[in-house]
Amino acid sequence: MLAKTQGIVLKTINYSETSVVAKIYTEQFGLKSYLIQGVRKRNAKTKANSLSLLSLLDMEVYNRESKEMQYIKEIKRAHIFQSLPYDIRKSSIAIFLNELIYNSIREEEANPALFNYLFNSIHMLDLLKDNFSSFHLHFAVQLSKYLGFGPADASFKSDALFDLADGKFHSDKRLGIYKLNQEESLCFYRASALSFDTFNQLPFSKQKRKIMLEHILSYYQLHSPEFKLLRSHEVLEAVLA
Repeated sequence: MLAKTQGIVLKTINYSETSVVAKIYTEQFGLKSYLIQGVRKRNAKTKANSLSLLSLLDMEVYNRESKEMQYIKEIKRAHIFQSLPYDIRKSSIAIFLNELIYNSIREEEANPALFNYLFNSIHMLDLLKDNFSSFHLHFAVQLSKYLGFGPADASFKSDALFDLADGKFHSDKRLGIYKLNQEESLCFYRASALSFDTFNQLPFSKQKRKIMLEHILSYYQLHSPEFKLLRSHEVLEAVLA
């Protein structure tokens, strides 16, 4: 079946001297592997840099449900990045987002709401001029909602403590192994309940961002058994510092 879909590049692997296999999360078909032939040739119609991580694509693809490897008839960029590859802060955030998404998504079926969130978030990051040092924190907490284990905002009260294990806010002040303190709980609530436009105006020190990120990664590990330990966050913290 020949179909049109948008896609987000998550990973590419060299397949031969001139071809690559690309893992692309698509709007219509979920996560798929595509063999893209001739992309590494000097005169290739589709340039290899069109398949850089998190590239936003318009594609016409051959979709065969019985095949693990799919093929692309035509591919072009849905958005040409203005700053993401050139700003070291943004590119470091993008590497983290890519690793987080790739380790979180296993879906081989369409999920338009999740796809639109990812597509629009990447587009937004590229266009932001400033105040994006906490973008990844807001993005990760919001993503957890689309993955089915987002924080239960309705249980929040101003003095409540967030429990990473059950994803709820509790008035019981006894600290458990996975309970955050009051300040950390408030940060988690804000990342979940506020829009990015509001969240990015909140002051976050280097240390607060680091602690918040550690809690978010623990949250993912607790609620997604296949989630692997990420490596890119250490580089990200160094760059944003």
